Amino acid sequence: MMIDPVLATGAQASTAIVVLLGAVAKWRRPAVFRQALAGYRLLPDALTAPAAFVIAATETAGAAALLFPDTRMFGAIALTALLLVFAAGLAFNIARGHTDIDCGCSGFAATRAATQGNAPRGIGWFHVARALLLAALAATAFIEPAARSIVWFDYLTLFFAVLLIVCALLTFDVLLANVPRLSHLRNS
Repeated sequence: MMIDPVLATGAQASTAIVVLLGAVAKWRRPAVFRQALAGYRLLPDALTAPAAFVIAATETAGAAALLFPDTRMFGAIALTALLLVFAAGLAFNIARGHTDIDCGCSGFAATRAATQGNAPRGIGWFHVARALLLAALAATAFIEPAARSIVWFDYLTLFFAVLLIVCALLTFDVLLANVPRLSHLRNS
């Protein structure tokens, strides 16, 4: 099986950008991310701070590695594994009915919501779908790109494809962050 090189590069670059934006938010507010990670109740308290650091470092290194051909496979392995672990952690908490926690995604809207003490929070199956989608986009690095010549129009296509995918994923992030607030407003 082969994939068009422009499609693969667009998927990988978009994933790297979205994950890097999340990593930057985690580095900017490490206490907020540690608190969100502790909310999952999957790790002992003593391991929460080191795990938060490792997650942010893996996101940063994996996303940066995904951008370059020589390190792309390392980045794809790191990000795919990390995103699958995120999806499993989210699904486990949803399955046990523990949905009133911060997702820890640390997107723009999630960081803002976490700093507001009275803002409703929550996770759902769309969070799992988002993590699986990002894992699938990163996993395109495992598929061999088709051998074809790249023309000038491909660069234009790549630019707009990355822009579209990043905007769509960030819009999805904002929508996910606002679902608990909208439900709270609807039920009040």
